[in-house]
Amino acid sequence: MSKRSWLVLCLLGAGVLLVLLSAAGALGGKVVGQIRGPEWERLEVNGERYIRCDGAPYTGADRGRFLGLATDGERSFRLYTVRGDSAGRYLYCLWDWEGFFYERA
Repeated sequence: MSKRSWLVLCLLGAGVLLVLLSAAGALGGKVVGQIRGPEWERLEVNGERYIRCDGAPYTGADRGRFLGLATDGERSFRLYTVRGDSAGRYLYCLWDWEGFFYERA
């Protein structure tokens, strides 16, 4: 293998490693909550309790600032504030492509 081929291979490997590390940093987050219940109906974030609210007056497009992660012990859920909710009554929880709203209990 020539030096040039070896150099190209090393640069490609470094590029792939850089992309993977960047993705891990962007997707990672601190666990700040726990989701419980058979249909994930209860959420606790920093001692504050929330109940799943399927009739919230918001949509997934109102997703605000990223707060951290919640877990049910197996899966991770991304938690967001809700834009337009100045009282901080709702949180938006995203798992894969599914999103749920939780209302402060």
